[in-house]
Amino acid sequence: MAIVQADSTSVPWRLSASGLQAAYAAGRLDPRDVLRSVLARLAEVNPKLNAVVLVDEARAQAAATASAERWRAGRPLSPLDGVPVTVKDNIPVGGLRATWGSRLFAEHVAPDDEIAVARLRAAGAVIWAKTNTPELAMAGITDNLLFGPTRNPWNLDRTPGGSSGGAAAAVAAGAGPLAVATDAGGSIRRPACYCGLIGIRPSTGRVARLPGVGDAAFPPLAGDSQVIGPIARSVADALMLLRAIGLPDARDRASLALAPLPDPLPPAPRPARIRLVAAIPGHPCAAAESAAAEAAGTALARLGHAVELGPALWDPEEMNALFGTIVAGGVARVVRRHPDWAERTTPIIRGIAEAGLKLSAPDYVDAIDRIAGLRARAAADLAGIEAILSPASATLPWEIGAPFPAEIDGRKAGPRAGGAFSTFVNLLGLPAVALPGPVSPEGLPAGVQLAGRFGSDATVIALAAELEAALWPEGLPRPPAFA
Repeated sequence: MAIVQADSTSVPWRLSASGLQAAYAAGRLDPRDVLRSVLARLAEVNPKLNAVVLVDEARAQAAATASAERWRAGRPLSPLDGVPVTVKDNIPVGGLRATWGSRLFAEHVAPDDEIAVARLRAAGAVIWAKTNTPELAMAGITDNLLFGPTRNPWNLDRTPGGSSGGAAAAVAAGAGPLAVATDAGGSIRRPACYCGLIGIRPSTGRVARLPGVGDAAFPPLAGDSQVIGPIARSVADALMLLRAIGLPDARDRASLALAPLPDPLPPAPRPARIRLVAAIPGHPCAAAESAAAEAAGTALARLGHAVELGPALWDPEEMNALFGTIVAGGVARVVRRHPDWAERTTPIIRGIAEAGLKLSAPDYVDAIDRIAGLRARAAADLAGIEAILSPASATLPWEIGAPFPAEIDGRKAGPRAGGAFSTFVNLLGLPAVALPGPVSPEGLPAGVQLAGRFGSDATVIALAAELEAALWPEGLPRPPAFA
């Protein structure tokens, strides 16, 4: 197992975002040199991984040049100035294709930047590439009819998960230190952990969205369950990116309910009250994932926090049913605009769309009402604790080509079994951070998740930073073949 060592300017692509900031400030590196290093690294790793599907080299070079001039003048726009950032292919970047991994939108060009993308540009970040996603970003793997499958850098025969598998695989392999992605049911957190990284699903509203998810061609497919968030090699880097994009905007009223994250981030309460849910009766979970959660609980207890084993505060079956209803309606709304959609979509999307086209309006509204009720109940259920600690996923990465693992821990598994610990976060609108636990005996990353009360992003991130330092004092593990 390879470990991230102290940053060295001799190989710029190895640097964290924080390391780049320090190197720029000291005059040891130039953003143009860093971009060249990242592009060279992409050329080396992308033929094996298929993580990046589009490179915006000309505009990235112009952005890097402008950033170099600002750093030389001592006037950077933000800590992210000059840092390369990839954007998932379901997030609009003005002037670039935004395909959502679907042949229905193979030639669609986004007219404008999504709010988060515009804020990254305003912060001086170098937006240089789009990353692969499954069709309509609605699968637990990353594969589609336009670009094909993305592979996991820890094992090329395994999936990096989905739907942000391209984003996670690129960062894990060194093709840029930061990625912006989306999470509707675990789409940031699960791929991040499958690739040994940090992923943050902020509270709903933390990152403002434009109506129609930033582009009229793509109305919301999962209600407000889908949010934009970061994937990074450290909690500090993920927080740096989230600060830049996590600001209120009057065009998204939900964003007005949350104040920007404080800087510096206050420490977590001591002791923080943490509910450990290592497994859920009746739902399979890989032994390595449960063990990772238990190891994280032990580490947090040693740090002085009050960790208590307890039952889940959610029913995975109920969450899966509600999520399925919301997504089916959203997907059906998109595909029905295309008369030949059934011939041009993947079997996964075809099945979801067919279910959505049969869905009644009262059933859809009933699901929305039930979600609202669950959110109200969650406020009371979570009042006595700062965080729920659990596996980030019920399964380790599985074989490439399979839409989901057929078995988990020797038990038959269905399409949503891997999301037993993730989907509730989205439906309830909660903040959650996923990070690597101990590497499994199979040599694959296991992952843990800290989820908190709505709006408690700062507390959850602070706890994650403590846990990261306890579990990985020398830095996160890296895939041996891509170290």
